[in-house]
Amino acid sequence: MNRDPATLLCFSYAGGSAGFYARWRSVLPHIKVIPVDIPGRGTARGLETLVTRNDVIDYLLEHCLRRCVPPFALFGHSLGARIAFELQSVLECDFGLQASRLFISGCLSPERFTRAVAVHERDLSDSALLRLLAGMGGTPPELLDNPLLMQTALPIIRADFELAIDLSKSAAMSVASPIHLLLGNQDKVTCLFEDYPGWRRHTSRGCQVSLFEGDHFFVRSQANPVAMLVREQLQEVVPREE
Repeated sequence: MNRDPATLLCFSYAGGSAGFYARWRSVLPHIKVIPVDIPGRGTARGLETLVTRNDVIDYLLEHCLRRCVPPFALFGHSLGARIAFELQSVLECDFGLQASRLFISGCLSPERFTRAVAVHERDLSDSALLRLLAGMGGTPPELLDNPLLMQTALPIIRADFELAIDLSKSAAMSVASPIHLLLGNQDKVTCLFEDYPGWRRHTSRGCQVSLFEGDHFFVRSQANPVAMLVREQLQEVVPREE
């Protein structure tokens, strides 16, 4: 009996595009890898920029709900992980759809996310954003070191921070999907001993954790090992038939 391949919806970090996940297709040939850019970012940059949780979720339901047919999984890094978590909460509550895996990569637990965003929400000026990004280590150095590129990227980054602020005010629900938490061992943003217990409290199906060598952008510097982990996890759900 043939089985449909698992679908993997992938969401990017703040200021980035989900397009880089397309490279995973060579490592995940039996999984439908679908990069998802929200309006105003990446391949959806020509659309009106969305900066509220409800607008983003409505957009994702309109464009991605048909993709969320079991077996499916969600992967998000940093802000993208929080978007994936919010989407999964709605999929479960409103449609009874449970992801086989919810991959949370490089993202603060919901409570720590709220506290971190609250510190910075009053000032989203260019100078404040640059200080914040440099201190977090959450932006590629080549972007921080290129003033022209940074000036182009700042409006998108600001929009993503506005979205993060709105997301932080949403009451985080628990999900019934198993969570797999991925963290960089040199990440200045996340903390294994605080974020792992935090995410574990937000799922009734258990939370695994994997550490990778690297900083906040281990998802790029360790792209193949991360993709291989995803492949192994999803093969447990839908074994590949020879």
